[in-house]
Amino acid sequence: MNETIQWNDWEAFCCVVEQGTFTAAAEQLDCPKSRVSAAVARLETAIGAKLLERTTRRMRLTDAGKAVYRDVAPLFARLREIRQETLAREERVQGVLRIATPYEFGAQQLGGVICRTLAAHPALDVAVEITQGLVDPIRDGFDVAFVVVDTDLPDSGTVARRIYHVERGLFAAPALAASLPAQLRPEDLANMPTLTTPGDTVWEFTRDGQTVSVPIRPRMQTHNAELRLQGALAGLGIARLSVIYCEAEIAQGRLVRVLPDYPLPPLRVFALLPDRRLQPRKVRAFMEAIESMMVSELEPEAGLDGGMGAEAAASGQAEGAARTAG
Repeated sequence: MNETIQWNDWEAFCCVVEQGTFTAAAEQLDCPKSRVSAAVARLETAIGAKLLERTTRRMRLTDAGKAVYRDVAPLFARLREIRQETLAREERVQGVLRIATPYEFGAQQLGGVICRTLAAHPALDVAVEITQGLVDPIRDGFDVAFVVVDTDLPDSGTVARRIYHVERGLFAAPALAASLPAQLRPEDLANMPTLTTPGDTVWEFTRDGQTVSVPIRPRMQTHNAELRLQGALAGLGIARLSVIYCEAEIAQGRLVRVLPDYPLPPLRVFALLPDRRLQPRKVRAFMEAIESMMVSELEPEAGLDGGMGAEAAASGQAEGAARTAG
């Protein structure tokens, strides 16, 4: 191959193909049209084959041109990505960061992180929307969406980052607990009043590797953990709540744990981000603050996996996250 060929010649050829005309390619590359034409001619000479068939009305790729473009275009696309990644790392933290979160997690866990992030970046604004259930950050236009689930997340075009495992239990006021059968079994709950989240019709329990599903009869249904806690304290029913959330009431004798030998599936808190390789600097700054929060609040014995990506990057029990949907 002729040694006078330049990298820019390859780029000019790809740009002509992508833009459709030499004029548009020259505007895209911010150079004279004559330079683009010379670059393509130089490339054709070096390769020894015609790459483009040109008339006054139209332009098309030859077979050789198609083969060259197929092989070369992905390389320049990746170079452009690298350039954008480099620029993104240096860009200022600014703009509006849109966050979706359940109420308790936003108020009790994210509040401090958001305030610290805003204080550190004066050009950044934050808009927080209270949501429930699974949120699609791509469809709904959020930069970060926090969700609390007790099942696996469905497949989607989002990246799930940072997971808490939150232990849950059943709790009742002492008077109601005293009225329960001495040898209480999960199946007995089918005829008892319960305090649940909306849509709950079945509670699952595990013991000795076996899962038991029990239909329940809700007296109160709400996503708000504090309301369920107040209902349990008032003796209105058996509530499913985060264990740490109820510690103070248990210590004061105001609540009793029910069926402690039958573990419940834990709650998990995910941060969902749009599935894109180039995260804006504002998102990276906020997620770095979230990671710092998690490191400080994970139990000492819990591990923290530094890997990021489509899988959850950390697990453990966190007191703050326990004060979410319960």
